[in-house]
Amino acid sequence: MPTPTDNELTNASMAFLAYTGQFLSVDQTTVFETANKINSLLPTYPNLDNDWVIVWGPALYCTTPPKTPNPQANLTFVARSLSSLNNYIVATRGTVANNVWEWLTEDLAVSFDPWPTPAPQKPTPHVSSSTFFALSYALNTVPPTATPSGYSPLPGAGQTLAAYLESITTNGPVNISFTGHSLGGAIAPALALWFKQAQGNVQIPQNSLFYPMPAWDVNSVATISCVSLAGATPGDKVFSGYFQQLLGSDYDRIYNTNDTVPYGFAGLSQLPGLYLPTLPMTTAEQAALTGLEAKVKLAQTTNGSAYTVLPNANPFTGALNSSCTSYAAEALYQHIAAYEQQFGLSVSNGV
Repeated sequence: MPTPTDNELTNASMAFLAYTGQFLSVDQTTVFETANKINSLLPTYPNLDNDWVIVWGPALYCTTPPKTPNPQANLTFVARSLSSLNNYIVATRGTVANNVWEWLTEDLAVSFDPWPTPAPQKPTPHVSSSTFFALSYALNTVPPTATPSGYSPLPGAGQTLAAYLESITTNGPVNISFTGHSLGGAIAPALALWFKQAQGNVQIPQNSLFYPMPAWDVNSVATISCVSLAGATPGDKVFSGYFQQLLGSDYDRIYNTNDTVPYGFAGLSQLPGLYLPTLPMTTAEQAALTGLEAKVKLAQTTNGSAYTVLPNANPFTGALNSSCTSYAAEALYQHIAAYEQQFGLSVSNGV
């Protein structure tokens, strides 16, 4: 990719900022403590120019112990520009590194679920169960209404993301960008499509993802876009075509060609040779990949349509790290540090 644009830099910063607080212990103050950390970082966070404020959230979904040592999972917030008051960014978090439940449920669930559309589509678009589950948490989790002593109430308390975004369209045109990294890079385009297809108060039929859909952008004044980073492929060929039809050039899919995650689940066969000849996969890694490929093949055969990457690829190639001595270490470096370098970030600022 060429030198990142200002818009890409801003969205990348918001995507990484969503990781803030991911390792905090979970109690009734966690999301409020996370909000305080995000707000303290905003004035000096790279690429944000002290120009953004949180106006909804954050909303934090947590699993129920003892499913995982760290029950924190999906986190989403909305920020507004102070210099361009009609510009908003919806940022959603990637996978919490030590949440095993999230890995299994939102990253590696390769079966397909039908994508709910306002009018029947033939054939029906399908998304991975991973994307379906994660999107449902982003849509249905709300900032808590009860505020612990010593903390300020969260903006949008008790209000869904959809209800909040509807409220900002009542006074004229707005620009809403959706962004996320890793798992967030799959959720963000799904969110963008969800809201795009519901513009003009177009009702999405009752479904297990989100219902009822409130009135949304009745006058179609919102310009919707998306900048995703390092995301896995969220759906099948029909879904990719449907996405292209509705979002088109308003989508920017950024990925590192040396990052393993964007090859799931539409390019798994490329992974063994990614770091050759220096760093081959171990026998165990190859066996795990073979097992995952078998599950993906079965899911695609059952679905009748294969995983297909979303349009508008915007790749860059992260330089290999000479200090990495294993495939796994290089993969981790390419999935996080390479993006930090590309966009002038440090995720350690936010976690």
